[in-house]
Amino acid sequence: MKKKSLIGILLIFFFALPLSGKTAKNAVWIIGDGMGPGIMGMFMQGVRLADLPLYPDKTSTLEKFINSSQTGMFFNHTHDSVVTDSACAATQMACGVTTTPGAIGVNAAGNKVVSILEEAVKAGKSVGVITDSYVADATPAGFLAHVFNRSEKYAIANQLVNSQAQVVLGGGLKYFSRGVNRNLLSKAQEQGWQVVKTLEEMQKVKTGRLLGLFSYESLPFYGEEENYPHVPTLKEMTQKAIELLSQNEKGFVLMVEAGKIDWALHDNEAGPSLWEMITLDETLAYVWQFAKENKDTLVYLNADHETGVPAFHYYHVYGPQASQKTAQGEKLYNGNMDYINFPNYQKLFKHKRMLYFMYPEFKSLPTEEQTPEKLEQMTQEVLGEKIDLHLGQWVPDYNGLVRKVNEAYGLVWATPNHSGGMILGVAYGPGAEEFNGVYHNTDLKRKFKKVLDL
Repeated sequence: MKKKSLIGILLIFFFALPLSGKTAKNAVWIIGDGMGPGIMGMFMQGVRLADLPLYPDKTSTLEKFINSSQTGMFFNHTHDSVVTDSACAATQMACGVTTTPGAIGVNAAGNKVVSILEEAVKAGKSVGVITDSYVADATPAGFLAHVFNRSEKYAIANQLVNSQAQVVLGGGLKYFSRGVNRNLLSKAQEQGWQVVKTLEEMQKVKTGRLLGLFSYESLPFYGEEENYPHVPTLKEMTQKAIELLSQNEKGFVLMVEAGKIDWALHDNEAGPSLWEMITLDETLAYVWQFAKENKDTLVYLNADHETGVPAFHYYHVYGPQASQKTAQGEKLYNGNMDYINFPNYQKLFKHKRMLYFMYPEFKSLPTEEQTPEKLEQMTQEVLGEKIDLHLGQWVPDYNGLVRKVNEAYGLVWATPNHSGGMILGVAYGPGAEEFNGVYHNTDLKRKFKKVLDL
């Protein structure tokens, strides 16, 4: 009898153990928009090779997180195209069906489909979306809204207010306060939303539903944040969201988007892209620590698609340029081959502010002042160092200026657009092993449903 009892106890333990380790109460889904393997690798290597005060141990949270987690790769092709956009990608990830570029919360036939957040609400969990872009943009919309095209931003805003989310935070006030939506915020308050527009107002909210709209359109880039102290960072919004959502004893599901990685990559501006990666890294550090302290929380990190595809490359230099590099202490190999020295990373991290914002300032100068010398001076101020762009008598347009800057840094970009490349998915916490291997982004909803037991 004792032997049978012991076997019974062992069997109960054996079958109970895997279930307890594979079911999550909470999930935080972090999406780096446009964050392909190229910029992830460049960021992690840059932290290792540059002397950044933010990283005294020369290791990013992203690198530590990957080394402590389960990692897979997935395809993100659409219903009928190899390359996707953010709307289609968000819909496919959140809703588990293929659809077409531009679609939000509908399948390829245009029929409404249910998202993982809507499934979580049915199960009694609290849900939220956060972005440092604007909340009516493609990624947050794909988790809570249902329209034929991402351009229907006023309809998306209306649906967000009428959704069953508890937290919606980001930019995009204009879509909630103009035209057909001019009375939407009043309606939101009638429905129990606490509407806030500043960091201070957000911090005062301790319970209940929270709609935070902190800018007219998108939130500022990392390099501009100090000029907008009333605007919360992505990390601060995430902290507040988790504070509110975790009050639900049945758990929560939160989607957090670092949206402007994609914007900087579209413009092929490496420095700002890396600083937007720091925005994600700081947010990831907080979420990961929360998951370590709350072991019933799954953290999943991925991109929706890849943008830009940046890379350093070696190249030949000749004559005066070779002599100049040697005089500056840069090493050349095989006579004239520049393999890109480590200090180039330090140079990139000096570049926080987008040239995209500087160039219109140059073009607003009197015509006689729009000289190559003036453009080079203004560019150097943004880059944080003296850099010879070899403009001669040529005044390039914005895209030409960016190409010149990238040439000076030894950088090449495959495209200013999206690629069809595979994407990394990294999972930590209960059920993380479900996200190993190779899959398609439409598999993600099923995986989340299984881990969350929905």
